[in-house]
Amino acid sequence: MTRVGSILAVEGSFAERAVLAALATIRFARSASLSIPTLLFLGVAAMVPASFVQAAEPDAAFYVSQVSTATTGDLAPNAQIVRDGRALGIDEAVALSIRNNLDVEVERFAPMISQADNAGAWGAYDPTISADMTYDVVKSPNTFSLNTASANRDRFKGGGVGVDQLIPYLGASLGLRYDASSTSTRSSIQSRDEQYDASFFITARVPLARGLIWNEAWTNVKVSGLAYSSSREGFRTALMDTVQTTVDAYWDLVAAGDQVRVAQKSLETAHALLSQTTTQYEVGVVSRVEVVEAEAGVAGREFDVIRNANVYRNAQDQLIDFVLGRELSALTDLHFSPSEDPAAFASRSVDVSQAVREAFRNRPELQQLSRKIDQSEISLKFAKNQRLPQFDAEVRFGYVGVSGEGNSGLGFPVGAMPPSNVPFDQADDDFFQSNGSENIRVTGTFSIPFPNTTARKRVVTSELELRRARTRRVRLEQSIILEVRSSARTLLASSQGIEAAERRRLAAAEQLRAERIRLEHGESTPFEVLQRESDLVEAESQKINALQTYRSAEVALERAQGTILDFYDVVLDDVAMPTR
Repeated sequence: MTRVGSILAVEGSFAERAVLAALATIRFARSASLSIPTLLFLGVAAMVPASFVQAAEPDAAFYVSQVSTATTGDLAPNAQIVRDGRALGIDEAVALSIRNNLDVEVERFAPMISQADNAGAWGAYDPTISADMTYDVVKSPNTFSLNTASANRDRFKGGGVGVDQLIPYLGASLGLRYDASSTSTRSSIQSRDEQYDASFFITARVPLARGLIWNEAWTNVKVSGLAYSSSREGFRTALMDTVQTTVDAYWDLVAAGDQVRVAQKSLETAHALLSQTTTQYEVGVVSRVEVVEAEAGVAGREFDVIRNANVYRNAQDQLIDFVLGRELSALTDLHFSPSEDPAAFASRSVDVSQAVREAFRNRPELQQLSRKIDQSEISLKFAKNQRLPQFDAEVRFGYVGVSGEGNSGLGFPVGAMPPSNVPFDQADDDFFQSNGSENIRVTGTFSIPFPNTTARKRVVTSELELRRARTRRVRLEQSIILEVRSSARTLLASSQGIEAAERRRLAAAEQLRAERIRLEHGESTPFEVLQRESDLVEAESQKINALQTYRSAEVALERAQGTILDFYDVVLDDVAMPTR
């Protein structure tokens, strides 16, 4: 620190000191409204040589910082903080963010997964083909007196194939089954050796109470279908949020760049004022105190430049992250130059009632909750159905047939036909014929758990879930009304704020111009000029913030109405399942 003892120690001739002292006296008199005698006395005293003036006491001295003003990096004259980069419009930013944003990519899988789940639920109605085969050899002692063989030996070979199909909606099932087998034996009392058996049956099972319509398979199909629809609305929600975030990030970058320009302009003004004040001090027009005031003004504006430059660079990274996604790296040096003019807008009025109706019709969150309500209603219907007793009816219809070679143990020649009206060459020749061996069976099944606690409590739980889903929708509607009202109000206020901020900016610019003229004529101080300049900077920043607020309120209103995708021409295509 340097200790300064004299304020007006001016080198030069006595005449030069006299002129400068007179100027300083006149300036002081104007500010203090002194009388003429006092003015003359001060003028004479000012012309006394500096050597006659008693040195100031050490306590009257003051300290001046020896830290020089910064002139490198962002604080250098004409520093390129907001430099030219890749031109980017708002529509392109939205398109790139949808294509590259990782959050959108994550949400894009949800409808695909739900669609796969829905297709899987329909798989319950896939026909089931079954087949079986048996080979069995049984030996046993002879216990029948008419059988001449000493021991029985039966060899069975057979199998069958069937198809079972669950009928959608009703919960009924249909089955087709064909079985064929051959049996050879040593028993002398069997009429055929080897004997061929065949059968074909159609079986239908229909639930008449529990499981009718609201069975588990059909319930899963309906619920998974609604889940797919809900996931699409969820994707629309994520897409809307991404568009809003990208637009906000775009205008944040625009505002940050404007703030940097204002701060740099203010710093240039402060430097010019410091240079002017330093020159005046060197010729003795002003005191060292005023130089220090100018230096403080430069330092404060340097801080503003540093702070705004940091905000601007963070805004660049934020927009790059939203627009380019994974292309942002530790060494990314890309810069975007927004091409949109924030001041190029037409003030719009909002019909809040119409906006709320639009929101109720378009908001995907409401559509999601509607799907949740539908799912809860289906779950309640299923729970009520499961409370019913099981009462199933089964009808079975089919044919059986037998054929084979005659058993020589009965006295017939091998290959001869025993007395029978059934041909031996094919066991299934008489299937679906009038003389075929028809079989019909009707079965009824009834059962119910008592007191059926699980089913009854499931109904209570489903009713509560349904009431909760409906309450959530009402609460969301209230929130949407609040969002629309707030966005519309903010849009109007920011539009009016832009006009007010512009009037203030013009007035502050005029006040600064007048204060500079006063300084040139010795009627002001650097501190007062800096105050006026700070007022202008604040007014310009206020207008920048008002423009940014308007743009944010505009996109917030479109988001609140659920029309943001249409506003930025974003079309949601159908989900395309990946091929395998």
